[in-house]
Amino acid sequence: MKTVISFILFLLVSWGNFNEDYSWYYPEWVKKAKYNEPIKVLDTESALGRYAVKTKEIGLKDLVKFHGHLCDGLVISYIELKEVLKLLFPDSVIDRTDLRAVSKNGPCWVDAVMYLTGARINFKTLRIDNSIGDGFIVQRISTGEAYSVHLKEGVFPKEMAELEGKIKKTRFAGNPVKAEDINRLEKMAEELIRKLLNTPPSELLEIRKLENYQFVPIDLFGERTDVLNKNMPR
Repeated sequence: MKTVISFILFLLVSWGNFNEDYSWYYPEWVKKAKYNEPIKVLDTESALGRYAVKTKEIGLKDLVKFHGHLCDGLVISYIELKEVLKLLFPDSVIDRTDLRAVSKNGPCWVDAVMYLTGARINFKTLRIDNSIGDGFIVQRISTGEAYSVHLKEGVFPKEMAELEGKIKKTRFAGNPVKAEDINRLEKMAEELIRKLLNTPPSELLEIRKLENYQFVPIDLFGERTDVLNKNMPR
């Protein structure tokens, strides 16, 4: 009887997840975009555990849930990081215990790089440095291989950048923003997201390999402990 009840509960939960209405935060056109591909990641299996024996698949929808909303900055970050991770892990499995990165201090950028790479300020694997601009430096710790990635010049619309600047300047001055300005910016963002997710990444990104790159952490906290035993025998 207990087994039957558990099975029924499982079906109910699965049915609820299957029928989740995510269209309001993750539209169908985003889901079906040509270059919206998930990545496969490897993690450890417990607080002091070894490498997991299986991998996970994570994608833009997961990142939207983590960040809170779909936006152009999040999609730019997703595309930039995904392409660099392909170079660092040509076997297509991204080891999130073996990465460190540099990002500017922006909500989209920091959330994306933390979620996709596992890098954290408190583990001394994430450096916040606004000089990096709207891109990243990502390094594979075990090999030292590192890349910088940014959008190519002209990909981000000048008019959109100007409107963003205007809105931020208005709010930082303590003044209200017109609804039509927010609506206009959101429409521009949607158009940009469509372009980003349906254009070959090679046409969008400038990726540069960094020889002998030396990562400098923000020395505030301690070492990461949940990866200490990742290679221990079973």
